[in-house]
Amino acid sequence: MKVGILTYHSEMNYGCTLQAFAMQEAYKELGQDPIIIDRFITPSNSLLLGPLSRKGFKGFIKNVVFCIFGCGTFSMIVRVLKTLRFHKKYMYKTPYSFYDWNDAPKSLGVDMISVGSDQIWNANLYSPVPYLLKGIPNTIPGISYAASIGMPELSPQYLQEFKDGFAKFKAISVREKQGVKLVNGLGFSATQVVDPTLLVNPALWKKFKSNKIYKKKRLLCYTLAEELLELLPKLEKFSKDNDCDVVVFPDRFEKWYGFKPLNVLKTQKLRLRLLKSPVKVFISAAIEDFMREISAATWIVTNSYHAMMFSVIYRRNIRIIVPSDKVRQGMHARMQEFEGTIVEGPLMQASTADALKSFEKGEIVSVNEIELSNRIKKSKEWLKSQLITIKNEVN
Repeated sequence: MKVGILTYHSEMNYGCTLQAFAMQEAYKELGQDPIIIDRFITPSNSLLLGPLSRKGFKGFIKNVVFCIFGCGTFSMIVRVLKTLRFHKKYMYKTPYSFYDWNDAPKSLGVDMISVGSDQIWNANLYSPVPYLLKGIPNTIPGISYAASIGMPELSPQYLQEFKDGFAKFKAISVREKQGVKLVNGLGFSATQVVDPTLLVNPALWKKFKSNKIYKKKRLLCYTLAEELLELLPKLEKFSKDNDCDVVVFPDRFEKWYGFKPLNVLKTQKLRLRLLKSPVKVFISAAIEDFMREISAATWIVTNSYHAMMFSVIYRRNIRIIVPSDKVRQGMHARMQEFEGTIVEGPLMQASTADALKSFEKGEIVSVNEIELSNRIKKSKEWLKSQLITIKNEVN
């Protein structure tokens, strides 16, 4: 069957892109013909295109000026181009693209719709709630795979929207226990499944693995919504005390974006600070760079869900930082439930400093291979069952 995948793929985010790619590959492994429906998250597709979403001569001039003044625009453009290259090389997308469903073609060219995974039902991120099969003809059956709501409870203002949306699905699966509870609470049935990055054959990720042998141990730090200037002293001390390399992937490009005087000043201050730092910062890293560094790291500090997924895939020693902002706190359950089930050991840490202390103590985390294998097996069985059911109905 031609499976149309509706998910977050048009964003400058490593995990967002990789989960979409994994969902695509999972369907291929199951003998289907997948294609990612190229629906933008924002009207101008700015979350993917960044500075390149500025149109016309004025947009061009703005980008040139911002590049000259060194406020991060050039680095962002480089990263955008690298991400688009990954999309072109690895992802199968529809020849049409749109933001508003009114602009979608009458025929989507697919036999069924698969919604997910990632934070597709998180109304704290995007509202109204996206990807509830709105705009999809009733003649096209739809399921969700590993959809994440990312909120501890549903706000009353979205309840009817969720109820109407869930009613259109043939079957619903979610990524977290929290999601199962919320969906079931509205009178629908939900099954918990693994993220598509775990669903695919692990051999898929070997081609992104680092083949380089490093002389020193490596610490990878990838934390979202954190200030790099505040982290640097801690990371530099760890590098010196443990005679290791430290690699940092900064937050998404918004951190390096903007022409406000304070932003420019902060960016320049950081650039000067980095000139004398042993810490290696990859501002414009490609998705392949992200994967390579995770696979090569001795230790990983992050608060990113998909950095955790690939740490599990590559069996790395990882620590998750408990988020401080309210939105990410609501999303934290998606990682917290891994501790003591899939991942055994001191996974959760209150701060980067605590995570580094844990590493220095020699503490490690390990993967419960039996539990992980069982969850992957059940997830595949669930998805296969839905495909068989829909195929029989279509025929």
